[in-house]
Amino acid sequence: MGRRLHRALLGVLVLALSALSLPVSAQQFSACWVSIERVPGVGVEKTVTRCRIAGGDVVDYAGDNSVPGRLYPNIGFDLIGECWYITSAETNYQIIPLNPDGGAELALIVDGSPGPSGYFRRCTSEPVSTVDPSAEAWEYVTSFVHPPPTPEVNPTPGNGVTGLETFVSVPVPPIHQTQLASASGVTLDVEIEVSGVVVDWGDSRVDTFPADEAMLAGYPDGGARHIYELKDDNGYDLGISYAWTARWRLAGGDWEYLDVPNTTTSIVYPVAEIVSVLTD
Repeated sequence: MGRRLHRALLGVLVLALSALSLPVSAQQFSACWVSIERVPGVGVEKTVTRCRIAGGDVVDYAGDNSVPGRLYPNIGFDLIGECWYITSAETNYQIIPLNPDGGAELALIVDGSPGPSGYFRRCTSEPVSTVDPSAEAWEYVTSFVHPPPTPEVNPTPGNGVTGLETFVSVPVPPIHQTQLASASGVTLDVEIEVSGVVVDWGDSRVDTFPADEAMLAGYPDGGARHIYELKDDNGYDLGISYAWTARWRLAGGDWEYLDVPNTTTSIVYPVAEIVSVLTD
């Protein structure tokens, strides 16, 4: 019994030592901030980088460069207010300049390019992360109903004729504008609109028209018109698409664009041919 207990205790000790010997670089840090600590018995203060191990304890390092692993800047709130800190979680923020006082200009990277930026002080107590505003804008844009076109064709399907003009009329939805109160405490402007109408006539001809009521008015004055040269009894695949433009910005900042797919309505459009016949 004593020998079995000794072996069991030895196994537990080996496991504990193995856990302690894991490479420090494997640690994941939910947040690292700066803290001013008094040196015991000396009466002076020093600045340390204090990090919260993800799901674990808080550890101190001599500075940011002493923290193992790759770290990314992020924006959050500490006991004083909004600030920036570093974390193991990959973010869309990039430090432009870092000031000697620890403050930094952070830019939000959108589609690989720097977007909205702002100046933030360094967090001096454990921060709570904010929500990425680009993610909030994208969530709103994708939840917005992007309806497909409801076109009218003249002549109507089944009555198209080679050599005669076919007109397409399309109503254009009004621009949608709103402001979002971001969870990060900032205001986001969002605009969603149809920036153009794409007409694929089905015979290798594709036209893009501006979202203009006169241009898309249809027969007899509209500009979205086409002449089919060859008949097709089975019907051309006539496709009408809204080209959407969606953009967002931090209130008062520069616009950032989001890629929204077109919405399309397809129509089978047979085209007949009028043949002249001589009669007595």
